[in-house]
Amino acid sequence: MTEQKDGKRVLEKNDNGTLGHRRRLLLAAVFLCAGVLGALSLGALAQQPGPSAAVSAPTDAVLPPSTASAIPSAAPEPTPVPAPALDFSLPAPETGAVEDDWFSDAVFLGDSRSDGLRLYSGIRGADFLAYKSLMVFQVTGTGGVDAKAIPKNGVGDKKTALAWLEEKQYGKVYVMFGINELGYGDDQAFQDAFALLIDEIRVRQPEAVIYIQSLIPVEPEKAHQMNPAVWLNNENVANYNEILRRVCADKRAVYVDVQSVMADDSGTLPAEGTTDGIHFTRSWYEKWYGYLKTHTVDPEAYRAGQGQAEGTEA
Repeated sequence: MTEQKDGKRVLEKNDNGTLGHRRRLLLAAVFLCAGVLGALSLGALAQQPGPSAAVSAPTDAVLPPSTASAIPSAAPEPTPVPAPALDFSLPAPETGAVEDDWFSDAVFLGDSRSDGLRLYSGIRGADFLAYKSLMVFQVTGTGGVDAKAIPKNGVGDKKTALAWLEEKQYGKVYVMFGINELGYGDDQAFQDAFALLIDEIRVRQPEAVIYIQSLIPVEPEKAHQMNPAVWLNNENVANYNEILRRVCADKRAVYVDVQSVMADDSGTLPAEGTTDGIHFTRSWYEKWYGYLKTHTVDPEAYRAGQGQAEGTEA
C-alpha cells in the first residue's frame, strides 16, 4: 500500500507537474498569438493612407479674393481734349451749314448793304445796326467824324451802334464796312478805325465771336452810272480787304471772305447779281446768307486763339 501510496503519490506528483507544464505552454501560445495579432494590427495601421488634404491643418497661404463678390470700379472719366486754337491769319473755313436759328443771338453792323441782308436774304432772329451810308468812322467817332445815332432793325429810337451794344449781350457780332470809306482817301485811318472798333466791341461783348466780313466788289459799269467817282473801283476794294485781313490777324477776329462767293473769277460783282452795281439782287443776298451759314467757327477754338495770343504777348 505504502508503495502503492508512495507510487500513487509519485504518480500524482508526476500528474501535477505535467499539468503545470501544459498550462505554461498554453499561456505562452496565447501571448505569442496576441503578439502576432498586435504586430499585424500595427502593420495594418502603418499601411493606411495619411489624412487627406481636405482635413489638413490650415496653412499661412492667402487665397485670392472671390471675383464674384468684387465691386467693379467706375471707369475713369475721359480727359477732355481742348479745341485747337483758331488761326486768325486765315479766313473762316468752310463748315457744315448751321440752322437758321444759329443767328438768333447775332448782331450785324454795317451800311445799306447789310440792311439789304436783313430785308432780302431770309435771315431771321438777328439784330441789325445797319444804316444807309454808315461808315466805320461814324461808329467809333474817329477820323474827324462824329458818332452817328441809328435805329436798331431799321425802326424806332436812335442811338449810336456802341450804345446799342451796351444794352444786350450777343454770341456773334458781324461787321461789314468799307464801300463808303473808299472815298475817304486814308488807308491808315480806315485801318485804325477798324482796329478800334474791334476793341470797343470786345469791351461791350466779351463773350461774342467777332466776324469781320470782307468788302464785296462792285460791278463797275452800273456803279459808275450811279456814282462816277474814280475811287469807286475794285482795286480799292481789294486793297481794303487786305487791310481787313491784317486787322483780323492782329486783333484776333474772324475774317469772313464773303467776296469769294459774291464775285466772279476776275474779282468783279456779276451784272446779274446787282441792281445798281453796288447793292444786290435778292438771290445774291440769299447767296451771301448761305455763305455765312457755311463759314462759322467753334467758339472754344476762337477763345483758345485769344488766350494763345495773349500768352504770347505776355
